[in-house]
Amino acid sequence: MTLTPSVADQDARHRAGSRTEAGARRPDRGTERWAPTRAGILNVWRYYDEVFAFHRGRLLLRGPNGTGKSKALEVLLPFLFDASLRPNRLSTFGTADRTMHWNLMGEGATGVTRVGYVWLEFGQGDRWFTCGARLQASAHTTGVGADYFTTTRRVGVPQGLHLVNEQGQPLTRAALAEALGDHGTLHAGPGDYRLTLRTALFPGVGEQRFDALVTALLQLRTPKLSQRLDPGLLSALLSRALPALDQADVAELAEGFERLDRRREELRHLDDVVAAAEQVAAHARTYARRVLRAGSAALIAATSTMDRLTREARTSQDSYQEVSAELETATRLRETLLAQQLAVEARITGLTASEAYRRGEHLVQLRSQSGRARRQADELASVADRRVAAASAAGAAADRQRDVAREAGSAVDQARDELARHAERLSLGSTVPVADPHLDAFAARALVQAAVSERSRQIEEVRGAAARHRQAVADRERAESERERVRTRHAEAVQAHEESESAHQAAVAALTGELEAWASGCTQLRLDVEQLLARAGSAAAVARLVSEARHARAATLADEASTLSARMTSTAERRDAVRAQLEECLSAVDLPPAAPATRTADRTGWPGAPLWRVTDFVPGLPARLQAGIEAALEGCGLLDAWISPDGGVLDESGHDVFAVVEPDRLPGAAAAHPGPDRSLAAGAEPACAGPAAAG
Repeated sequence: MTLTPSVADQDARHRAGSRTEAGARRPDRGTERWAPTRAGILNVWRYYDEVFAFHRGRLLLRGPNGTGKSKALEVLLPFLFDASLRPNRLSTFGTADRTMHWNLMGEGATGVTRVGYVWLEFGQGDRWFTCGARLQASAHTTGVGADYFTTTRRVGVPQGLHLVNEQGQPLTRAALAEALGDHGTLHAGPGDYRLTLRTALFPGVGEQRFDALVTALLQLRTPKLSQRLDPGLLSALLSRALPALDQADVAELAEGFERLDRRREELRHLDDVVAAAEQVAAHARTYARRVLRAGSAALIAATSTMDRLTREARTSQDSYQEVSAELETATRLRETLLAQQLAVEARITGLTASEAYRRGEHLVQLRSQSGRARRQADELASVADRRVAAASAAGAAADRQRDVAREAGSAVDQARDELARHAERLSLGSTVPVADPHLDAFAARALVQAAVSERSRQIEEVRGAAARHRQAVADRERAESERERVRTRHAEAVQAHEESESAHQAAVAALTGELEAWASGCTQLRLDVEQLLARAGSAAAVARLVSEARHARAATLADEASTLSARMTSTAERRDAVRAQLEECLSAVDLPPAAPATRTADRTGWPGAPLWRVTDFVPGLPARLQAGIEAALEGCGLLDAWISPDGGVLDESGHDVFAVVEPDRLPGAAAAHPGPDRSLAAGAEPACAGPAAAG
């Protein structure tokens, strides 16, 4: 960095800058973000043509105070993002001392007009993006003209964009537009430039977030940040730089939480339903067990009775069959005996009717045979009667057993009917057809228990379904009532919201007027009235905007106070030095030279002082030269020449010698031509800064 280098030095620096550009490190391939690769300053402040190469997107500026580190930040970042020429946004201290006009025309700049360029290059893989500004200032005005441009070409490389012409002069605006061509754009204003820059380098970032980014850069580039760090302001700036939450995402999250709350209520309700269903199932299970136990006991008792009666019926049936066999035998024997009796009676009849009976032959024998036959017939008749009586008794017993078996069958049928009724009432009718009377009791009990268990499960399912149905009906009724209640509350809320909205709008309108009046009356805070009125509806936004303005103004006032304090200290030191010099001059006792013989005027009361009193030799001038200069002035009559405060000739009577600043003002006078050698200024200098009193 140099101060106004020569043409040869400028050409060498330009060639060196071109080589630096050609050798700049390319950004890493595959990176997703734009990274700064180079930056340049051309003909601004003390820079002629300086190129800064970034290393992986980072730049380190080192050097003693006054070498231009802060100035490089002022004219590069965030100026090329902000596109604002306000001094408080350019200065790293936030003050208004150094404007862009001073950067161009100050610090010993020569000429009436000066044109400079600042640019910043970004890389992403094989793509390049350069943004910059053309700055022009004039000594006749205090404003600076800025033309912002963006391009996909690189500055200062072969086949790239060159910001100087063949004579090494910065391009004019028309030449810049022609040089950009189809590879860049010369923007109409800062707004268009900021929009192009934001959409190209920060896609998807809104204007508010971009402004927050610029504000954060302004805050973070402040020198000695840790000495005046405001954590609240820094937190607010970084928070504003964060991306805003999407309303759709917020609504989705809120809906998700609402669904979770509803699901939690449903689960709690289902837990209550399950607990109630378990209680109902427990009671139903107990009742079913009791009913089934009673039915099973009756069935088991009927089965036992049926088994006992079946065994008695079988025994009676066997006895009946035996008695029937005996009766049949006795009947056949009786028939045989009756047949024999008839045969005997027939023989008796035949004998009595025979000739021999009539003749009485063999009468006794026949009588004895007849008695024996009659006795035998009586015995057989008695045996037959006994057997008939026994058969009658066996028939009666068989009839009784048949009646008992019939009664047992009726009891079994009644038990079976009772069992069928219980089974039908318990929906176990399918078990009745398989209940064989001859089935074993344990098998029947197992069958009934299995059917009862299955039916209990079905009953529990049916009861659960019924309970759920009743609960669903109740829930629906509650939901309908809740819906009506919510509709009523919604209508009331809508009405209240409309009233609140009207009141809010009226309050916002009143507050807007008050804020406008207040902001217009503020003398210290620099508030954007339009932005303040746009945020009048949010107290937090207004407070944040006022707080930002207050912090910014406080920082500005602090910087101004420190600057004024430094100035006061410097001014006091200069004042003390001048006062000491003045006192030294006033206390010094010099012997005045002898008045020339040509002086006839009286100098008493004249304003001003003679030349020998208001001048002094420069420090380090040898005594020999001092004596020679004083003798020469005295010899030519100028040592005691009078100098008036306005640098002219006093209109007084008499003759005298005056030292005139502008001889052209004297009538008939001509300005003296300067000598070929050095002037009196090489050996003398003013002895005091202000006008001298008359001596």
